[in-house]
Amino acid sequence: MFDTLASVMRRALVLGASIGFAVGLVTGLVGLAVAGPPGLASGLVGAVLTILFLGITALGLLISGRVTRRGGSAAVAVLMLAWFVKLVVFVLVMVALRTQPWVVPGVLLVSIVGTVIASLVVDAVVVGRARIPVTDRV
Repeated sequence: MFDTLASVMRRALVLGASIGFAVGLVTGLVGLAVAGPPGLASGLVGAVLTILFLGITALGLLISGRVTRRGGSAAVAVLMLAWFVKLVVFVLVMVALRTQPWVVPGVLLVSIVGTVIASLVVDAVVVGRARIPVTDRV
């Protein structure tokens, strides 16, 4: 049986969220050892933010798959809108977190980068193992 776009995205999102929470826990515990409770909070917040952005990406891909029937430009517009939403949310969150006394910037950065790298690996594995049919019909 072949996989659908929805099943591949669901699998990538579930595995990505699981790995993200694991990375958040590890970076939070390291942050706790290095900087106390603010380090723990920074590690967890970084992982949760990254998982939120993974969800926006998966949702954008699912919506673009549905509007592809209307034309390629509609799918590209949906993906660009999802990218723009992520960019705006990221900038707003970083500006808001910049002034918080409980944020440890180094732990937050390591948590975000670690979760992004782990999610990219998960996405590559999930898509690589997916059974997606290829046709030459147009």
